[in-house]
Amino acid sequence: MISKSIRKRIETFQFLAPAIIVIAVVLVYPLLSTFRLSFFSYTIARGLRFIGLKNYLEILNDSTFYTALQNTFEFALIVILVEMTLGFIFANILNKDFPGRAIVRGLLMVPMLASPIVSGIMWRFMYNPDFGIINYFATQLNLPTQVWTGNPKTALLSCMIVDIWQYTPFVMLLLLAGLQSIPKEQYEAAEIDGAGAINKMRFITIPWLRPMILVVLLLRTMDSIKVFDQVYALTGGGPGISSLTLGVYAYTKGFRNFFLGYASAISWVLALITILISIFYIRSIKLPERE
Repeated sequence: MISKSIRKRIETFQFLAPAIIVIAVVLVYPLLSTFRLSFFSYTIARGLRFIGLKNYLEILNDSTFYTALQNTFEFALIVILVEMTLGFIFANILNKDFPGRAIVRGLLMVPMLASPIVSGIMWRFMYNPDFGIINYFATQLNLPTQVWTGNPKTALLSCMIVDIWQYTPFVMLLLLAGLQSIPKEQYEAAEIDGAGAINKMRFITIPWLRPMILVVLLLRTMDSIKVFDQVYALTGGGPGISSLTLGVYAYTKGFRNFFLGYASAISWVLALITILISIFYIRSIKLPERE
């Protein structure tokens, strides 16, 4: 005779089983397969051959990998700083009542509607040195034109601009939700005590927003470190390797050069970096105590 508690657990598992199976097939199995493949050398000519840690040791001596790593960190650091700053400013603006606020909020959310690869292709046309709208406006303002995606000095910057344009609304939306969750009584009490705007920001807004800031930092860090779509659509990692990121480098090694084992090793190094940075965020940002 099955007890009531065991029967309830079985029923709960039956509801969760489809989701668990889907996650296992779509996420866990590919991850484990990629990890296994990272210990093999696989080419079309030679097939699959076990080589142990050779792929990981080769990464240590790969100068292109270090360039891609530097570009990835530079990309992530700059876009996160800019997106957090702009997102916080826009969130504070939209947290106030003014005519047309809903329309402004809707317009600011438009960049999020497009997929990253579509955004990259659209901006590639806008960056075009011959008929792109950016150089057109530069000409109208008597400013020097640029070959944005074809210049090693501006290629990575061009990718950053696209990411900032697309994901600042995402940061803004989450921070706005955090701002709207702050009790108005907190600000009213601060005003009675004579607190100014800076003190209210320092002692009320920022402490209450810390949990949401942590979430945004985690999401944007993980997403920006594994950036692929915009860079691949805009520059393909070029010119040369000036805008090459780890995501694009892994793709190039795996699906252009067909070194699938080496590409898998790069992917796992990228995953490890993401995990370590995420742990650092969680351990370093303390949630405020609320009474």
